Amino acid sequence: MSTFVRHFAVIQVPVKNVEVSVKWYREVLGIPFTFEYTPGDYEAWLNVGGVGLGLVQSPNVPCLDFTNMAGQVQPIISLQVDQIHAVYEELRSKGIETSEMSYKKSGGYSFTLRDPDGHITNLWGGWPSAEDEEANS
Repeated sequence: MSTFVRHFAVIQVPVKNVEVSVKWYREVLGIPFTFEYTPGDYEAWLNVGGVGLGLVQSPNVPCLDFTNMAGQVQPIISLQVDQIHAVYEELRSKGIETSEMSYKKSGGYSFTLRDPDGHITNLWGGWPSAEDEEANS
């Protein structure tokens, strides 16, 4: 029998301070808990569309982004959101530092932001509509 991977089950993100990271991921991104979290725990488990996002305290927090061949910083994690323009405006109005909104033909709208440990995350608005494609051609 061949192995067939069905989907991601868990993504673990190393963090310096679990409480700070929990606050950020819950308040800024609105991600709910998978399991109850107690302050002082060394890990917290959030739920992103059925995939576990573990915030795991680590003494060494590596950089989780990279630069592509064009010199552009790329995130390891990209999260899909509804109403990306409203999300973008809300985060900026709260003083959250983001990149500029960008549009990729056939790929849609996205922007990036950094968590308290400096991990870059991409927020993506989903596949573009025909109207988006026409407006951005």
